[in-house]
Order: sequence, then structure tokens, then C-alpha cells
Amino acid sequence: MNAVLTEEQLRLLMNICGPAGGHLLSVLEKLMLSSISSSETDELCELISNELLLNGIQENFEPNDYGRKLEELLDAVNKGRLHEA
Repeated sequence: MNAVLTEEQLRLLMNICGPAGGHLLSVLEKLMLSSISSSETDELCELISNELLLNGIQENFEPNDYGRKLEELLDAVNKGRLHEA
């Protein structure tokens, strides 16, 4: 699995993973080394999705600016799955 993240996406993901503990930071490291498993990708996607639902959606259920960044991050993290199929 190969996910290429921009510096901004990497910082965003580190901010999201940091409070969750060291385990997720090691998963992030695996992502950057392209050695992440499908279940670890699921774990990151769940974390990003939860952040999107909590802080990235406006009252009209449209994403705000932060939510759009999170959607792009989800796309980047999931990009490696396309190559597995």
C-alpha cells in the first residue's frame, strides 16, 4: 500500500492521531513507509471519519473547510487500496 501525503495532510493526520496514543503514531509511520495493513488503514480511516463528523460538518451537513481537508486526507489514505484491487 502506498499513500503519498502532502506535508499539510501529514500534519493534519499527526494532530488527529496524537491524542489517540502511540499506537496510532506507529500506524502513521507504517503508512509513510508503505507497509500499512488493510486493517490499519481501516483504523486510520475510522479516526479521520470520526473527526470529520465531529468537527468537519456544518449544520446543513455540508463539509466546512476543515471537513474538505479531511475528505482529501481520506482519499489519500485510501489511495493504496485502489492498487490492491
